[in-house]
Formats: sequence, C-alpha cells, structure tokens
Amino acid sequence: MSIKRLSWRIGLPFAAFVLAGSVALVVWMGWNLANEDRARFEMLARTNADFINRVQLPASDRMAEQLRQVIGNSVFFRKERQFTPEPVPLVSTIQLADIPSDGRTHRVGTFDAVAVPLRSGYDLMLVRNAFMSWREVLHPSTFAVLGAFWVLALFVAWLVSRGLVLPLRHLTAKLPEIEKPGELELPEAARKDEIGDVARAFVRTRAALHSEREKRERAEKLAVLGRMTAALAHEIQNPVAAIKMHAQLLQDGREGVDVIVSEAERLEELVNQWMFLSRPEPPAMSPIVLGELIAAALLAHRMQLEHARVESEVCMDDNLVIQGDRRRLAQVFSNLIMNAVQAMPRGGVLKVSGWRVGDTMVEVLFADQGPGFSQTALARCAEFFFSEKEGGMGIGLSVANEIIKAHGGDLNVVNRTGGGACVTVRLPVCVL
Repeated sequence: MSIKRLSWRIGLPFAAFVLAGSVALVVWMGWNLANEDRARFEMLARTNADFINRVQLPASDRMAEQLRQVIGNSVFFRKERQFTPEPVPLVSTIQLADIPSDGRTHRVGTFDAVAVPLRSGYDLMLVRNAFMSWREVLHPSTFAVLGAFWVLALFVAWLVSRGLVLPLRHLTAKLPEIEKPGELELPEAARKDEIGDVARAFVRTRAALHSEREKRERAEKLAVLGRMTAALAHEIQNPVAAIKMHAQLLQDGREGVDVIVSEAERLEELVNQWMFLSRPEPPAMSPIVLGELIAAALLAHRMQLEHARVESEVCMDDNLVIQGDRRRLAQVFSNLIMNAVQAMPRGGVLKVSGWRVGDTMVEVLFADQGPGFSQTALARCAEFFFSEKEGGMGIGLSVANEIIKAHGGDLNVVNRTGGGACVTVRLPVCVL
C-alpha cells in the first residue's frame, strides 16, 4: 500500500469523524439550549404566578398588559376555557384552552405556551413565539465550542500524521537505499512501537543483504583467485626452491648471494600466502616460544630493516608459550614487520611488545612511527584485495587476519595517538 493511499484511508475516516462530531455537537447544543430556554420560560411563568398570588393582583386585561410589557411575552388569564384578554388573532383559543395547567411548556402551532394555576381560580398563561433551536445555535458560544473541537481535531490529526504517516513516508523514501552502500540514518529505528520494529527490521534486512553481497563477491574473487593461485604456485614453487638451494650452496663463496637467498625466501613467502588463499588448511598446532618466533622473523628481515634504517625494539615477557602453527604464524609476523618497514621509508623504530592477558591469551603489539592508516584503510584493512600502497595486492593483512582467526585469536589495527600505526595480535596460550 502506498503512503498516499494510506493517507487517504486514515484521512477520510478522520474527516468523516470530525464532520459527524461537529453535527452531533451542534445537535446536542441545540437540544441543550432548547431545554435551558424552556426551563427559563417555565420559571418565568411560576415566578409571576407566585408574585400575583402573594400580592393578590386581579386577573384583568390591564394586569395582563402590564405583565406583557415587563416580561416581553403575551400574557393571558384563563378560567373555564375563557380568556382575559382574548388571544385572537394571536393563536387559536381552542388550542390554548386545551393546554393543561402543569407549568410545562407546550407547542401550539408556531407558539410555545405554559399555564400555571393561581389561587383565584384563574390560570396564568404565557405565550411566545416557538423557540427555534437551529437559529439559537448560531450563537458565538456555539462557534467557540466548534472552534475548540476543530482545533482539537487538527491537533489529533497532526499527532497521527507525525506519529504514523510521516515516519512511514520517511521509511518508504529510504527503501531505494536498501542496496546503496554506506551508513543509513533511520531515526525511526529508535522508536519503541511497531514503526520502530519495522524500521529495525529494515535495518537488519539491509545489513544482511549487504553482508550476503560482500560474501558472494568475496567468494567469487576467491574462486577466481583459487584457480589462478593453484596454477601460479605450481609454476613458481619449483624454480624458487631450486634458486634457494643453489644460493645456499654458494652463500659462503660469493658476494650478493645473501640477497638471492633473501629474495628467494620472499618469493617463497609470497607463494605461501597465495597457497593459503587457494587452500586455507587448518593450522597444525604445537607449542611455540613466542620470543623465539619473533626473533626469527626479525632476523629474517634484518637486511630490509637495515636498508630502510629501521631499528627494532623488542620487549617480550619471558616464557610466553603459545599454541599455534609455527609456519603460519611466522608468515603473519613477517607480514606485519614488512608493513612496518614499508611505512617508514626514511627510517624509524619498530617496537614489538608481548605480554600475557589473563589466563588464556597473549597479546603481541607491533607499533611503528609511520604516517598511520587512513580512515578508509582502518575500516577495510582486513578486506581481501584492498590496498592503498602503490603496487600492493591487498592480501598481507587479510591473510594475517584469517590465520589469526583460525588460531582462535584476533587482529586489531589502530592509529597511535602520537603518530604511527599499531597492530595488536591476540593468541591463545599453550596449556601444558
């Protein structure tokens, strides 16, 4: 149902309610005014009858004329169906003669008449033009009451519109944004009513849709990557192994062979990363002394650290033993060290710290003095194939994050307050 149709379906019954309420209010006020007027007319007749009885005034034509001038109504004295003075041609004498002396107002044609008995044996009769309630309704008080009712109706309509129609209209306007990326501002989600439930369901549906889309895109990328990686790794792995073996044989006799060994190891590491993406096998868990693994990773990158004039400072608690896959974790630490080196092309200090957190976890912190991560990189650092570095493939941190997750830990990336990036790795301790 469109919001326009909803507005009509709410507005038309409400307008009908206001119209019916106005008519009912006018009818009620007319009936109320008529009752009040009859009560005043009857009270006037009884008051004058009491006055005549108390003063013992005569029931004469003169007295009737004097009363008429005072109270503004026609006045007659009736006795045995005879009238003083004669009411003709004002109204039929026969009709007036039949009115009971009960002090109640009776309609005679277009006139109202009331008769009250006197002690003298006469009836005091007052006659006036009939009360026209529809005319009396056109009174300032009536318009005031109707105005107040309409103002109240407008206020209720505003509340309904503000509380129901406008939020639904805003939700309808947001529907095309269900497929758009980025944050969605939906104030209705904070409401505690059914509209809030709808808004929260919309937000959840949108988040689930985007999550499924990201998973599908990632699966498609990994499917292509897996096929490409398998072929690439097969073609590269054997030549890399041969280069590394022959370089090691020549390492003691020729200059520059260290570079060949280092670059061959780097190629081997790259192949391992691609192999992990194509076949993410579960880690082969074993006890690992964390300090020794960090020292080995720093030693493997000694030449890169020296070339970039980056100093390493290690502050590690003694006897930190973790449970993990040595080869996979060495790959993680190697990635983090190389990222820090690349972030400090003019030199700096890489601080590596490690300590135990509680009884079950160990934290390892890598802090550099580079420019830090951009806000986009912080939000997407663990996303495959995202990189802001020129020539970067965007798999280093992604692979590291996946490996740490496979170990039951987590990887967190932030910017340091004084500048630079800080990567924290949490891993489970070894339970002996």
